[in-house]
Amino acid sequence: MAFTDRCDIFGSVHEEGINRIVRHVMQQRPSLFNYATAFFLQRPELLCERIKVAPEVLRARDPLFSVEDPIPVLGSPVPLGLNWCLQFTDLQIDFHPGNVFDLPQELGKLPAQRLALYMRGCFGLDCLPERFIRELLPRVEAEAVAQRGKETFGIAAFPQGDKLAEPIVFPTQKLLCFCVKLFTVLHFEWGTIPGSPQMWLKVRLDGLELVDLGPAPLEEMVECYIKMVLQLGILPRLSVPIEAMVLNITELMRKQGLSIGETITLQPTPVPAGVPNNPAVEDDQLKAFVNLVVEV
Repeated sequence: MAFTDRCDIFGSVHEEGINRIVRHVMQQRPSLFNYATAFFLQRPELLCERIKVAPEVLRARDPLFSVEDPIPVLGSPVPLGLNWCLQFTDLQIDFHPGNVFDLPQELGKLPAQRLALYMRGCFGLDCLPERFIRELLPRVEAEAVAQRGKETFGIAAFPQGDKLAEPIVFPTQKLLCFCVKLFTVLHFEWGTIPGSPQMWLKVRLDGLELVDLGPAPLEEMVECYIKMVLQLGILPRLSVPIEAMVLNITELMRKQGLSIGETITLQPTPVPAGVPNNPAVEDDQLKAFVNLVVEV
């Protein structure tokens, strides 16, 4: 059966094409996927993972990571900061039947009409050597005594004049790093949204699993929070109304100075009357079916 037997226009994108684009973006815009303190501008080799970049990024001296503030040492009467980094090192998508990466046992085999996302991330935090702590301790103790009976201004900094003092950040010798892998399984569905009369294309979460994070209660806690962020925060914002998918050809031609007697539009092929799934996630592809509608 031809792809256009039940529609007028067919289009698809292969998972390898998407993954190739993602790899290029990660190498062309590394600052979107890497975050660290300013210390690593001079010592990028101390990051948890070497940042893979395209040669032109180095030639243009574009930033390798987004610069963030140090993490404060909570409770210290002296403003102290620690260097850290957060790096997303791998992002991949896998359409049914699933052959780009293996899902963890908890998620099982990728079901029909499902897609899977894989992400690997690493976090690193500096840990001050004992000699630095011994060096700081007299000043910290003196400041703690001086602040007794006074109002506390925050938990990691204290005021100097009209502004907070700059934190003391010791140079990092080696980060303590750990990496985790996140797998999610998703699918598309059509449905309504309260307050809107039209149909919406929605993205639904079927499963999520963190790998290499322990102990088990901590893993469950983090997984639960990520699920809530996805289901109640990110995925609802990805819903698309069918109205946004209708392309008015007649209006486009009118703007170009061409006039025709009919109204011609491109519209998603209806589900399930026209096709079983639209978009369809199968054969390692994301497929879309479109009808050409002519109204006199």
